[in-house]
Amino acid sequence: MKAYTFYLLTIGLFSMGIYCILCRETFYLNRRSIRSLEEKVQVSRVWQSLKDKQEALRKKKINQMADKEIYEGISFLRNIISIDRGKQVGTDFIIEKLSEREGSLQRVYMKMLSLLRVNKRREAQQIMGEHLETTIGKEFAGLLMQWDEINPLELSEILISHQKSIKELRMTERRKRDEMISDMLYFPVILNVVIIFINFIYVGYFINQKELLEMLF
Repeated sequence: MKAYTFYLLTIGLFSMGIYCILCRETFYLNRRSIRSLEEKVQVSRVWQSLKDKQEALRKKKINQMADKEIYEGISFLRNIISIDRGKQVGTDFIIEKLSEREGSLQRVYMKMLSLLRVNKRREAQQIMGEHLETTIGKEFAGLLMQWDEINPLELSEILISHQKSIKELRMTERRKRDEMISDMLYFPVILNVVIIFINFIYVGYFINQKELLEMLF
């Protein structure tokens, strides 16, 4: 009877041990799967952040290129006005001339022109407003749409004013970029000074502690 009881007890303990091992392995597997899932989520977030930054840089480059083309396009329009001084040059003619110039805005001008010729003025302005996300682009789109309503003698001054605004904005952006580069160049120097200062504090503290220990012992 005792042997039978011992046998049952041994089997029970053995079964309990196996059960505990299986539970522990299941726990470890679940924890590993959770950790793996968290790592995948983290990698996905990092990848999405990189994609967002890349997309932002791409849009910024497109906007800068568009602003540059607008500046050159305004110079082109000023030449047309100076040749046909005092004459009423319509929006259709202006956009047609702009669409003949190669660049990133050429297709936009062509779409605008096709919409204007079927009397879809609002849609034409929306297309240019959607493509030109910068303040300069939106102002230029509004200027083109109001071209027929502006006095020909005042157009030159308006175009010069637009060019000045573009130039000031570009100078501001260049100044910010130069300041950022300057900060990046000075950062290692400042970091070295901070490290030296921390080392100085640490050495001073260590010397004080050493002197205190020598006095005590």
